[in-house]
Amino acid sequence: MNQAPTAALWRTGFLRFVRCLLGLGLALAATLGHAQDDPPGRVGRLAELNGSVFWWDAETGQWADAERNRPLTSGDRISTAASGRAEVRIGSTVLRLSNNTELEVLRLNDERMAFQLHSGSVALRVRSREVATEIELVTAEARLLPQRAGLYRVDRDDDTTLAGSWRGELRVGDAEGLPVGAGQRVELVRDGRSSSGALRRTWSAMPRDGFAEWVNGEDQREERFATTRFVSPEMTGAEELDRHGRWEQHPEFGALWVPTTVVAEWAPYRYGRWAWVSPWGWTWVDDAPWGFAPFHYGRWVSWQGRWGWVPGAYVQRPVYAPALVAWVGSGGGFGVTVRIGGPTVGWVPLAPREVYRPQYRSSPVYVERVNPTPPYRWHHPPGQVPAGPVMYGNQGVPNGVTVVPSDVLMRRQPVSRGVVEVLRDRNPQPIANMAPPPRPNFGAGASTAIAPAPWRRNETERPPGRDNATAVQPQPQPVAVPVSPMPDAALRRPAPSRRDEQRDERREDRRDEGRGPPDQRRQRGEPRPAPAPQPDVQAAPQPAIQSATPPASPRVQPPAPLPAPQPAPAAAPRPAPPPAPAAAPAARPVAPERERPREHDDERKRRPETQPGSRERENLR
Repeated sequence: MNQAPTAALWRTGFLRFVRCLLGLGLALAATLGHAQDDPPGRVGRLAELNGSVFWWDAETGQWADAERNRPLTSGDRISTAASGRAEVRIGSTVLRLSNNTELEVLRLNDERMAFQLHSGSVALRVRSREVATEIELVTAEARLLPQRAGLYRVDRDDDTTLAGSWRGELRVGDAEGLPVGAGQRVELVRDGRSSSGALRRTWSAMPRDGFAEWVNGEDQREERFATTRFVSPEMTGAEELDRHGRWEQHPEFGALWVPTTVVAEWAPYRYGRWAWVSPWGWTWVDDAPWGFAPFHYGRWVSWQGRWGWVPGAYVQRPVYAPALVAWVGSGGGFGVTVRIGGPTVGWVPLAPREVYRPQYRSSPVYVERVNPTPPYRWHHPPGQVPAGPVMYGNQGVPNGVTVVPSDVLMRRQPVSRGVVEVLRDRNPQPIANMAPPPRPNFGAGASTAIAPAPWRRNETERPPGRDNATAVQPQPQPVAVPVSPMPDAALRRPAPSRRDEQRDERREDRRDEGRGPPDQRRQRGEPRPAPAPQPDVQAAPQPAIQSATPPASPRVQPPAPLPAPQPAPAAAPRPAPPPAPAAAPAARPVAPERERPREHDDERKRRPETQPGSRERENLR
């Protein structure tokens, strides 16, 4: 008699249990679905740029000049020109790109890091076995997998891949699983130049070129920084902290990092610019070489009249955020006074007790991960969204709130040049949270096909068989014009001034005293002897004229009038002149035209000007 009610109770309980399982399954599926839509927690950054380096802007569909501290994620592509080199860092992993290299980020998330080398040379530095199992570097010929921590090199040129190892072991990911040990290098070529052809290999030693010297030099300079005591080495950008700042201990928040060199009235999120990076949206790109980790992890606080960065709890794999700020706008009030017309946008750095709330699509699990539990309490738990205006900790700090016109973000302009004057209120009021500006309009004509890098386009436009220097070399005519007068200008002495001529004449007149008045000697046609003790009067000018004659004679030597001036010196009614004056007439026919006034002055000193026909002969010369 009691079996029917008992069966009914069991049936009811079973149905409730099934409903609970279905509810839990649906909730779990929804959570997993949202988690799959979460942005990756691991990103890379452009750490160093030398020369011409470009990156592919997928939003605009064109190549642009690369900039330091820009985050890298799946789909990004880096290209270096003939004079360029680049360094990419993802946590503790380093990729160094040689010149004429193009590298694509195929996949970069919390589970895998995959890169494809299209051309050029790349060096890969791996610092742990755990990270090595997550990396793969592929080319059109092979798939290369690091097996443990080490330093590796991969080159690709003309459908040929060369893979080598300075330290560690690299495995070719084909059916055979070919290992490449330390000091070894293998050349890989596919038969028929196709991906399905058999893989042929040739062994060789590691090259010793300029790229190898640069890579090994940079690797040796990297040392074990003290930063790893406070933050994880997998925090992208953490390697720059000890180089550009010092660590202190805050009485409430623990480890505190302070930059050593900043401009006057410096404030976080003010010296750089905003860029739209998918899937996060507005992302901060700082100008400082250390400006990556302190702006994408942790919090900022004002302590003892200066800004300091608090990394928070130590996390082995910290989650990246585009910018740890709270967006505020004129619509809800800044708690300050803004003197500008038109739409504006503002932001304030989050303090250590304030929760970061993403403005992009994310799951509650992601919010928990991007806000790791600190050693202190939150003002509001990550799962609780405050209603109404919020009083932020850095709101009352000088330059804590940054306000700019909205066009500064839309046009990717530097923030420091467009900061609006903000007057702090004596009694700050809570600030209403505002949504950041919408996605900028990059135009509907953005092409999905990746065009060749600018330096590659220049190579294709260049005539075959000619290099850069030949292609831009100017015509020879304008080059020869400034070169021809240079020897003459370097060897020619300046013409004597009138004062020097008068001084020389007075000096010679004094030497003629005791032998008769100078006027009588000129009337008799007697030449003045050249005294030996004074070489600066006659002997000095002779070498100057002779030294300037060889480079000038091929240009101004007249072919016909050469014999004409020679009879004039021989017909002069003078005694036999000394050897030095006799050498001068021989050099006159080949002297440049502009040197003749000087010879004219020297001859006027030697011969009387009152001799009949002397002026006509001088004009003939």
